[in-house]
Amino acid sequence: MQRNAIPLVLCAVLFAAPLCARAAVGSKPPEEGSVASVYQQQNALFVPGQFTLEPGFTYAYSDSNALTLNGFLALGAIFLGNINVSKVTSNIETFSLQATYSPTDRLQLGVAVPYLMRQSTYESVGVQGSTTQASEQTVRNGGQIGDIAMLLNYELIGQGHAYPAIIWNNQLKSPTGRSPYGIQLQTQPQNNNLSFPSSLATGSGVWSYTTGLSFIQTTSPAILFGSLSYTYNFERHVPNINSQPPSAGGDVLAGNLIGIGFGTAFAVNDKMSLTFAYNDAISQETRLRPDGGAWQNVVGSNANAAALALGVSYALNSHTTFVTNVMVGLTKDAPNLQVSLKVPYAF
Repeated sequence: MQRNAIPLVLCAVLFAAPLCARAAVGSKPPEEGSVASVYQQQNALFVPGQFTLEPGFTYAYSDSNALTLNGFLALGAIFLGNINVSKVTSNIETFSLQATYSPTDRLQLGVAVPYLMRQSTYESVGVQGSTTQASEQTVRNGGQIGDIAMLLNYELIGQGHAYPAIIWNNQLKSPTGRSPYGIQLQTQPQNNNLSFPSSLATGSGVWSYTTGLSFIQTTSPAILFGSLSYTYNFERHVPNINSQPPSAGGDVLAGNLIGIGFGTAFAVNDKMSLTFAYNDAISQETRLRPDGGAWQNVVGSNANAAALALGVSYALNSHTTFVTNVMVGLTKDAPNLQVSLKVPYAF
């Protein structure tokens, strides 16, 4: 499995936006669009009969460097052997469309459809055996649908003066995107140190179910929020699990994931709000089992993607909100930079 397919799952952590609010202070957010936007971002705003259509765009950039030493250290200071320096740079543009509907003041149903365009550049030294000359190879996909998700959010407890609102969040994601399993690795003819995939994945390749709780509490002038989630990936049989010939079918058990997040938001005025948050997603190793064989761990497939986020939302009117978000990765598994824009419209 490609390591650079991991950010596809991790890049799904984005901020939504807002509309109108309901009820009184202490149990529900006030009517200001800026505060309602924060509640909407945390899946904590339920307006009976309201339908929301939310187009969005996200750009994610990441790079990684690797140094491989094949030799030995002589006299405790001189390295004798081959040195290979490689770099991978990835750019992912995601166009998304999410639709939600609240049949009651506690229940929200929705569906989210992503469309991804990816480009990765692989660099390595080793041209004609040289340890100084480098070459590169760029792999692109022309755009393809990602994993479609179905959403269900339910308010377990409404916010009170002494306790936060608690929302139960559920997501079922289907493997509609291009699977990372079975993608073949190729070697550049002039540089046998440079290997690259024949195509790029746009999905996880397996069915997954995410469940968790989010919490939100108004403590004027700030709003506090947090979340805890768990993603379970279902075992799935795929026709090819090898990245090199020959083809071999087998079972895939992608690593499950724990997600945590917390932050605070401030309503600058009745239209604009600022959000500061920390998000972390920790996944286990993926396991593969060839037909007739035993389970094997995919080395290096576990990840810890932590990021800091800054968001700004602006309520254009009672129906439309403009939401931007910038995330900066804190660990090597998180994208270096992720910028998103969403414009929800409520009917």
